[in-house]
Amino acid sequence: MKLPFRNFQLIALLLLLSVGAVAQSHNKNGSAPEKRAAKVLFEEANEYVNQKFAEFNKLKVAYDQKLEAKTKQEQKDLAAKFAAVLASRKKLADGDLYYLGMLYHIEGNADAALDAMGRFLKTNSVGENAQLARAVVVLYATRGDLIPQAEAAVANYAKNEPQNLTEWFGMETLITEALRKAKAYEGMSKHAQEMLKVAKLVAASKTYNTFRRDDLLYKATSLSAEADVLLNKRQSAIAAIEELRKTAVSLPSGNLLRLANIRLAGLDKSIDPRAGFTAEVTAATPLPEIVVAQWIDQSPVKLSDLRGQVVLLDFWAPWCGPCRRIFPKLQLWHESYKDQGLVVLGLTNYFGHAEGRKLTRPEELAYLKTFKKQNRLPYGFAVADSSVNDMNYGVFSIPMSFLIDRRGNVRYIAMGATEAENAALGKMLETVLAEPVDAAEAQQATERMN
Repeated sequence: MKLPFRNFQLIALLLLLSVGAVAQSHNKNGSAPEKRAAKVLFEEANEYVNQKFAEFNKLKVAYDQKLEAKTKQEQKDLAAKFAAVLASRKKLADGDLYYLGMLYHIEGNADAALDAMGRFLKTNSVGENAQLARAVVVLYATRGDLIPQAEAAVANYAKNEPQNLTEWFGMETLITEALRKAKAYEGMSKHAQEMLKVAKLVAASKTYNTFRRDDLLYKATSLSAEADVLLNKRQSAIAAIEELRKTAVSLPSGNLLRLANIRLAGLDKSIDPRAGFTAEVTAATPLPEIVVAQWIDQSPVKLSDLRGQVVLLDFWAPWCGPCRRIFPKLQLWHESYKDQGLVVLGLTNYFGHAEGRKLTRPEELAYLKTFKKQNRLPYGFAVADSSVNDMNYGVFSIPMSFLIDRRGNVRYIAMGATEAENAALGKMLETVLAEPVDAAEAQQATERMN
């Protein structure tokens, strides 16, 4: 909502409209009793703020914090009014307790919401409303230190449909954090593991963006590790973060690996974050194919076409100073290992500018071709016209390189341009190149490249 108020008269008008709308909605028939269905009353209260904001936008009035607060309070007052109406009825229709509970929820009446949803769930255990009622129960039960009630609700949520994974994750998070506050660390550990189970379902579903998925995986594992530390199980905590690092590589996600490395350093600074990736980790699904708008000095190719080859996928940009510092290493590796099956691909994006000036697509393409020749880069470039590759690989900063073995699995993610990072990547490159080659697959990959 983007609306500055033009003058005091308009503010006054809006406030009058707002107050009048509430008065009218409270009782549309003057003094006649409110007879509308519970669902209708809930929907009116639930949509009140959105409808008022739409009216303000239509009048082209800018955002005002006081008016926002007033409108939200009006919604709470309206919900309280409708809740009182429903509570006064001698008999509620089946399922109306749900709408009563939701009205109490909008009002912010925790005890009443918890009571209404508890009564609703005694006779309504399936369906979307039952699942939402369980989420409300968990919210207020954890606030009231009624952990067993919250645990029972989330356990039933897990057994029923439909399930919203982020809602389920949020419920487990509330219980985990409540148990941490209560210093019940065994329970905290148990529910952190449930958080991780749901986060893995999120990762497998592929319906959430990379950074949301990473956030859930990291938060669950981090809370699990924290519980282990509080239980004097530091090695278990370290093992959990190490497993998260392997998950980050197998997904793959540079963003998640960065988060895991930071957490690992907090547990034990003596552990080398570049170690621990010698063993092959098979990905659950094939790698995301790179999306390329333009190839430079490279025939169009898919990663799946390169099975049998070792691929070094380097995310970079011409304006990135650290990216330029690793060019000599990329040149050396290309020349030294191309006959052993190494394929280096430099992956960048169209940015619309270079060297401080704006460029059209054809101008930027010409610039990249010239840049490649001037820097004597012998490997192929792939240029994307969106950030889809960055999202698919969790690339939050550059340079970032993904080392892919002959079976199509990411084995190492290099971040930055430090000597230590280059040395670790070079060592891992030698390890992967030395692994057995499937002759037929390698031959097919060579033919596809040519």
